[in-house]
Amino acid sequence: MKNPYINAAVTSVISLAYAAIFILTSGHIEFERILDHSQTLNSAFWNNWSIFLLHGNLKYIGYVYIAAAISIIILSIIQKKNYDEYQVSILTTSFVAMGVILLLLFPAALLLVLSDPNYAVEMLVFLIVVHWFAFLIANLIYAIKWCKG
Repeated sequence: MKNPYINAAVTSVISLAYAAIFILTSGHIEFERILDHSQTLNSAFWNNWSIFLLHGNLKYIGYVYIAAAISIIILSIIQKKNYDEYQVSILTTSFVAMGVILLLLFPAALLLVLSDPNYAVEMLVFLIVVHWFAFLIANLIYAIKWCKG
């Protein structure tokens, strides 16, 4: 955890995996087929999210993930020094917090799926997008502050 390159590498590998999935499935006929529900849910948010996915816009989220990962890598290369114990503590806490949040998202996802199984894919994709996006933003802010300090 002391080496910023390890943090950047782990974050980038996971981000690139998500980005690849998002880019490859975006606009794919099989993915679009499971999303078309003709707005059966009485919720403008979920209907609009479904339309967003249906139009192949998930690839743009993948591109944002790639840009954030590249930014974290560049900031790690620029700094050229290891984290101190305080910084390692903050990073460890953030990794643990994101893991706990992910574990808490499973029951939330189950509840959402049970409320309307037609929108299960949309709900799971939304939870994944929000979870990893929050992690990337927190990691990017940390990398920026680390470079300034």
